Amino acid sequence: MHLVKSDNLIDRGLRAAEYNIFEQNRIWARYSNEKPDVAASLMRTIRALHSRMTDDRELSALSVGAGNEPQFRILQSAFQRGLWLYDIDGAALATIRERQVRQALETVRLVQGDYRRDFQDSSVARQSLETIFDGQRQDLITLHHCLYYSKASEWPCLVRALYDQVLTPTGAIHMVMMSARETAPFTTTWLYNHFAGEYFGSSTDQDLPGLRHELSHNKGLIDCEFISETHKVQFWVDDFDLFMSVVWMILLYPQGHDYSLDQKIEITEFIIEHFWLPQRPLVQTQDYVTLHKSGSGRAPS
Repeated sequence: MHLVKSDNLIDRGLRAAEYNIFEQNRIWARYSNEKPDVAASLMRTIRALHSRMTDDRELSALSVGAGNEPQFRILQSAFQRGLWLYDIDGAALATIRERQVRQALETVRLVQGDYRRDFQDSSVARQSLETIFDGQRQDLITLHHCLYYSKASEWPCLVRALYDQVLTPTGAIHMVMMSARETAPFTTTWLYNHFAGEYFGSSTDQDLPGLRHELSHNKGLIDCEFISETHKVQFWVDDFDLFMSVVWMILLYPQGHDYSLDQKIEITEFIIEHFWLPQRPLVQTQDYVTLHKSGSGRAPS
């Protein structure tokens, strides 16, 4: 039996499930402190890239799953040789395209595609290097919260394809994801595992440190230095519709799980009771893994 005073919130929570992924990402970026957290880690990677440069050439970068690219200003200014923003969502790229035209950003290139197809293995990635980038390798490749939409078992092949076929000899791959190892109650990982486990018998196995461990034992990456970080960020917005839209994004609805109406009502009631009424922010533990390619044929010191 639903509480009468919550009926309006339940209706709003259900409607919030209809936000598209681009809108959800934009809300998350605006009302969480994740954007500066990612920026700080990204800047450390960019400084390391510049420190390895032996000439004055401009750098280029590829942002995979760019969305509306919260780190656009940093990337656009730091990579004047070219910035490729690659995403499957045309609506997200349209927002960037308007800005690209308005500000006459000639070095920014927009590509709509599916990374699971274009970089699925080294052979395909080699072809994509020519068709997408005109043969120009990238000094930085970012994979920010985009790997959720592929199987963890596919990650090693994907990352190796980008590393071997698209990255420059002294480039870096910068990755960030929600931590699969977090177990604290009411974190985003716990929330996903709680409902996905209850309704679908699943939990996240998308473990970025696990990917690092697997790649570090790959003999083909002897010239790679791995750097790992783990940080906590939080999200709160004083608007229930916007708050719930991000909850649905975390629960991978509808891209990952198609919750029934009764399940969505139960989820919304849970969020009202445990987050909205006590004004508890969503806390997310997220993992960063960066691969630095030395180009020396040996592990960097």
